[in-house]
Parts: sequence; structure tokens; C-alpha cells
Amino acid sequence: MFHKIFLATLLALTLSHASDEFSSERLLGIEVGYSDLNTNFNGSDTTIRSAEFGLKIGAQNDEWRTTLAGNFFTKNGHKYQKVMLQFDRFVWASLYETDDIVFKPYLGGHIGWMKYTDDFSINDNGMVYGGQAGLAWNVLNEVDFDLGYRYSLTDIDNVDNIGAVVFGVNYIY
Repeated sequence: MFHKIFLATLLALTLSHASDEFSSERLLGIEVGYSDLNTNFNGSDTTIRSAEFGLKIGAQNDEWRTTLAGNFFTKNGHKYQKVMLQFDRFVWASLYETDDIVFKPYLGGHIGWMKYTDDFSINDNGMVYGGQAGLAWNVLNEVDFDLGYRYSLTDIDNVDNIGAVVFGVNYIY
């Protein structure tokens, strides 16, 4: 119960701060990735690899991006759903202001909630947290592409970690 209250409070404070700080650029995005779900069931370590799909909404400026994302994974009866609050810090933008394409490498972190089920006997949920790194590039004033790696840990007993290479497209308005 404490985790849910903590996450709700963190989300409310962050979103209220984000609306003040990021009023110039909001974004909607979709993403697809290739995920490694590492599980431990009855002492046996298993890696399940499959596609991950997600949606996100957020805001950004020249230095920071904050998003609320939902990701979904299913393969051979193993399923997870994640809702995460992500914070990314752009390390630097393109060196030339006249560039048509602006590259923005980023480092960031995320925290959220994950539900994991399988067709056998597991139906569990818990906190998920971790970090990410990647490269965002602005190809139009309204469109960003995003390629990154996300590594997540969780307090769910049967899930050790999740690693994902993710490609996203963000509409900026």
C-alpha cells in the first residue's frame, strides 16, 4: 500500500511541476522495442524475448524530457504491463543551430508499477525502476525519433530484470 501512495504522490507532484516548466513543448508518442524478460521460477532462470509496445505522453524543453509511459509485452503465456514515469536529461543538442536534424543524446531514469502474469500460476505486481540511455533526433519541428536502451529492475519475486532496445516516434505540439 505504501508503494502505491508513494507513486501516486510522486506522479502528482511531477506532473504539476512539469506543466509549469514544459508549457512550450508537449509530446505524444508510440514505441516498439525488443525486450529480454528475465524470470526466476522454482530456481530456474529463464529469458523470454519478444516485442514490447508502448504509448507515452509528456513534455520537454531543451534540457529535460518527462513522460508517462505504458508498455505491454506478451509471449508464450508470459505477460507484463508497465506504467512508468520517465525523466530524461539531454546531454547536448546539435552543435550547429542551422542543422536541419538535431541530435540529442540523453540519460535518464524511470519509476513505476508493473503487473506480471503467466498462464501457469503467477499473477503478481510491484514497483519497477531503472535507467535508460539513448539518442533522440528531431527530423521535423513536430516529430522526434527516439532510439534507446532501457534497463529495469522490479520487486516482483519471479522477475529479475527487463532489458529493452526501444524505437519511438514522438509528435510534438
